[in-house]
Amino acid sequence: MDKEKRKKTRVKFKTQAVIKTDKSDILAESRSENISMKGILVHTKKIIPVGTSCDIEIILTGVSSKLSLSIKGVITRQDEQGLGIEFKSVDIDSYFHLRNIIMYNASNPKELEKETWSLK
Repeated sequence: MDKEKRKKTRVKFKTQAVIKTDKSDILAESRSENISMKGILVHTKKIIPVGTSCDIEIILTGVSSKLSLSIKGVITRQDEQGLGIEFKSVDIDSYFHLRNIIMYNASNPKELEKETWSLK
């Protein structure tokens, strides 16, 4: 997707992501590069066709805890950088964690307050 067409702020955020698909039972463990309320870019060598629905598990680890976000998405891009995944649905707990990740990692959090906090 063209950067100019993006309507959600993306932040650099490196963490582990697991992508699962029903079509071919692909399990792609990868590293995320950036994330927004609308999607994520993950680095992986696995090939998953554009248009494939997937479940994404974004794994957050702390000193004494592990938390994961569960998100349903669709592959929108496959290139040398990896997979571009658009989020389609997010449970309420994952939504709030995702929002906090973006707020915490944004270069200008006050500007983010103007954005609509939804997936659409």
